[in-house]
Amino acid sequence: MAINTEKSQLGVGSGNILSWDTIDKLKEADTKAMVKPLETKIQDNLTKQKDLTAITTLLSTFKGSVSNLTGDNTYLKRDANATGSNSVSVSVSAGVAEQNMNLSVQQLASQDSFQSKTFGSRTESVFDTDVSFGISIGGKDYVINADSTTTLEQLAEKINEATEGKVQAKILNVGGDEPFRMIIQSAQTGEANKIDFYSIQSTTGGSATNTSNDSTLKALGFYFDKASSTNGSKDSHGNTIMRLTLKQPDKLSEDEKKNAGSQISTAQDAKFKYNGIDITRSSNTIDDLILGVNLTLNKVDKDGETTNVNITQSTEGIMEDIKAMVESYNSLMNNINEATKYDSETGLAGTFQGVREITSITTELNKIINGVSKDGKSLADFGITLTKDGLLTLDSSILNDMINTKFDEFKNFFSSETKFTNVTAVGDKKIEWNDELKGKLTINGVEIDINIEKEFKDKDGKPLTNGEAEKAKKNALLKAIANASGLSDISASFDKDGKLVLKGSGGTDIEIKGESSFLTKLGLKEQKLDGKTEIIGGFFKGLNDTLNGLIGSEGSLTAYEESLTSSHKSLTASKEQRQKELDAKYTTMAEKWSQYDTIIAKLEAQMNTVNSMIEAANNANK
Repeated sequence: MAINTEKSQLGVGSGNILSWDTIDKLKEADTKAMVKPLETKIQDNLTKQKDLTAITTLLSTFKGSVSNLTGDNTYLKRDANATGSNSVSVSVSAGVAEQNMNLSVQQLASQDSFQSKTFGSRTESVFDTDVSFGISIGGKDYVINADSTTTLEQLAEKINEATEGKVQAKILNVGGDEPFRMIIQSAQTGEANKIDFYSIQSTTGGSATNTSNDSTLKALGFYFDKASSTNGSKDSHGNTIMRLTLKQPDKLSEDEKKNAGSQISTAQDAKFKYNGIDITRSSNTIDDLILGVNLTLNKVDKDGETTNVNITQSTEGIMEDIKAMVESYNSLMNNINEATKYDSETGLAGTFQGVREITSITTELNKIINGVSKDGKSLADFGITLTKDGLLTLDSSILNDMINTKFDEFKNFFSSETKFTNVTAVGDKKIEWNDELKGKLTINGVEIDINIEKEFKDKDGKPLTNGEAEKAKKNALLKAIANASGLSDISASFDKDGKLVLKGSGGTDIEIKGESSFLTKLGLKEQKLDGKTEIIGGFFKGLNDTLNGLIGSEGSLTAYEESLTSSHKSLTASKEQRQKELDAKYTTMAEKWSQYDTIIAKLEAQMNTVNSMIEAANNANK
């Protein structure tokens, strides 16, 4: 690169001997000898980093395929096949025990549902006077206050709001001259969600603003049997009331039938048989019969009909996992072969030719892939073989046969088992319950406020006996620990001696902290117990471990990648430093040459003057 050639006429005095062209040539020679080699090394480094990223990405993809085959989740998948009447749909979660079940539905769960008489408009007023009436559901009473201006639509809104959504009221257009009906139904199915109506005889001491009688809801087309007694009881709000019973359709008079509402369905529980055992539930969706099994009751079975469900190991996706593993391995090997090749005729070499970290990958993987399990099985037994080119081939027919007929052998060869070593912290003494327990207990970094009073009372405020109080206090402590937000995989209980027991699951550590005097009351002390998670078994575990040794946080390729990054920084710094030194060197040279050029020009001028004087003297003497 030329140095400031526009600002100086360097070389004029020296006859272009000390010229910018000379400096440029000298600098170019120095740059070629000192900077260019570093630039070449930097470019080689960047190429290696790029190609290493490609290899580590392919290794990661291959590791993902291997992990799918070694991990528990692949072998915990389940299929639920139903035959027979199909009155029940079944879905299962991973890990459910393989089993058969026989199901027969006798009754579906349903809601309580009523329809009013028809109305000509949504905005038609319902009542002639101000009224209040009650609706009961789930053991709770709700009061609905209305007046003479309340429309059909507004009444539906009042019912929805007053009953906290437990009763749903909506207006439907059913067609005809008077097309609108109000539908009143329980939000949930089940016998416990039965809807009852009651009239309010007196508001003294209650929350109702008006009264009503057994004829009030005729405005909606509901006719009730006359009560045998007019002496009302109290609702939960303190109103004097009379419970109402809807007339059966066959008890309605001809005039009443002309514009009557009706009960569309009755609240009832679902009833079905599970392996011959009678089961009752409030919903047609059951998820609490068998952990991880969800049943949906669709219809009632006829006599002799049943649904048979077979829960089995799911093999769906395993064939695809094997194919993905073979494809990812072959892509990896092709890339490594290209990156490490050497052509003796052309002298061309791959990016990582001779780099031990890369060339050893094939050897390490093939050593495992060509290996034999402790029971004499190899990949070839499952249709997977290694070609002379170092690539895997898959015989799908052999693999499919092994999966479908010898699944246990397949699973034992490929899968690994996660083993947990759980820890337990046991108090060193029984907790004394005759005093208050107030303080903070910290488990695994989660702070738990314990606040148990000395005097423990029941829900009605009455003091409990000593035995009852101790039981209630124990439950309060266990509940505080169980409900602590963010505390997972830790359970609390008491042993037969009354000592507090904290147990970890899933290999979780237990770390206990707190103020020492409060921990002493609980029989605890500050300590940390280390749980353990270990993956054991499976032929492919060795392959998974090898891959972790390559691309894990402490893997050889991870270290090699770090060394390349470090080398790139060092080379870049060296190049910048050498370039800086060269620039300084030739800037200084140019300054000095400029001074020399000026001196030479002056000397030449003086010489010219002397020569002129000599020539003049010679001419004068002729």
